[in-house]
Amino acid sequence: MMLDNATIASRLALSMPAARWFADKAATIERVTLHERFVLDSGGSVELLLADVHLTSRDATARYVVVVGPEGLDAAATPAVAGRLLDLVLSGTSLAGCYGTLLGHCLGGHPDGAGGFASADALTVVPIGGDASNTSFVVRHGSTGWIVKLFRRCREGIQPEVEFGEFFAAKSPWSGTPRLCGWLEYVPADGHLATASTAMATVHEFAAGYTTGWDRLVGLLTVSDSKEDRLRGASGDRILSIVAALGRATGQMHRALAARPDIPAFALESITRAWSQTAAAGMTSHAEQVFSLIESRLPKVEPAMARRLEAVLAARSRLGSRLTSLPNSGVAISTIRVHGDYHLGQVLVAEQCDTPLTADHDSQVLVIDFEGEPGRPLAERRAKTVAAKDVAGMCRSFDYLLRHVAKSTGRPYSAADLERLEICYLDAYREVAVGQPWWPADPATADALLAVFKLDKAIYELAYELNNRPDWIDVPLAAVEEAVVRGQG
Repeated sequence: MMLDNATIASRLALSMPAARWFADKAATIERVTLHERFVLDSGGSVELLLADVHLTSRDATARYVVVVGPEGLDAAATPAVAGRLLDLVLSGTSLAGCYGTLLGHCLGGHPDGAGGFASADALTVVPIGGDASNTSFVVRHGSTGWIVKLFRRCREGIQPEVEFGEFFAAKSPWSGTPRLCGWLEYVPADGHLATASTAMATVHEFAAGYTTGWDRLVGLLTVSDSKEDRLRGASGDRILSIVAALGRATGQMHRALAARPDIPAFALESITRAWSQTAAAGMTSHAEQVFSLIESRLPKVEPAMARRLEAVLAARSRLGSRLTSLPNSGVAISTIRVHGDYHLGQVLVAEQCDTPLTADHDSQVLVIDFEGEPGRPLAERRAKTVAAKDVAGMCRSFDYLLRHVAKSTGRPYSAADLERLEICYLDAYREVAVGQPWWPADPATADALLAVFKLDKAIYELAYELNNRPDWIDVPLAAVEEAVVRGQG
């Protein structure tokens, strides 16, 4: 029997704060109301909901996508739900709700033609990326596989992952990303609350024989055959080979994103002083929001960590000055569309990508998840910026990688290892980027840009870890502390 709105809403109000994908952990839920209910199965026991979360600290509400089973518990990654979502997307059909419609958009053929999936029993579903702001799972049907991503935070407007997916599927020859098969969209009824359409889920081809760059490099660093120097020996050669492949793949991605001046959303734009000032103002405004978050969390962290965070707060003006150095860097390049949330978890590496550094690995690296940083507004995620944003994100990911391995193995963290990974990555990236209009010809200018965007990313990461993974606060905090020290030099 279907539960009533009030019962489901009250259960969601209790369970959502503990959900990994719930983005408002720093706030208190006042109440939850249901905007839409879509029945996904013939028995009416599984539903997709649009739940509006009213927070005590804000006037606005946050809308989330939730899939619930008979007991009102989350049931997103189940064969029944996966099959229904795939049917809607890959057959391009629709499902009516109270105030709008779920509409499937298909860019490729349905495996079973118009008949859909005969039975959920024929599907295997494996959740992936558990530590994420969305819910993703691999769905297999015979020899065919897909990645289904359910966007948990429901934001009106153009979803970058759909926009990039369409671009790469139809308007670019670059094959360095799994093909977008289709997406699911919520289309409100005409005139209803002036609500815009919203992307709810995407379906991509599944890349068999690949693993994330994070998992692959963690494995190699953990079993390194050199106790003193993990980047020496056979494992070190494989690590540097993969990192170089990532650098070349990043350059090729940026080259593809800059190759269509005839498409306004992807056309290059020259950097102006006004752009630089606006970008710097956005960074400093975001930093101030993070500093306010730190202040609110100080009573909840252990004393040693609190003292370190207090030192960062004391240096907030110096950190702000570092961010505002962007307009004075003399950048004479173009802005492009970028990935926006680029790190080792967003690249897939082929299992055989472990031969010597000089080998051609360009077809063995795939880039995924063009959603951008989930904590940022859609307009900001779609805005053009400098390619250094992505490059800085990957460099920050190398720092996470080495600190994670140090924690898990008990071996000391090595700043020299980080420098070697960054140099290997940047050298390979420059093989593609140097001479392109989106990368500085002057190495000093490139270094200055990277420093600013690394700091901006570390500050973003600090807020992320405060909200989601307190055990990881030390990683971005150390990078911010280093920026404070450099600013004093």
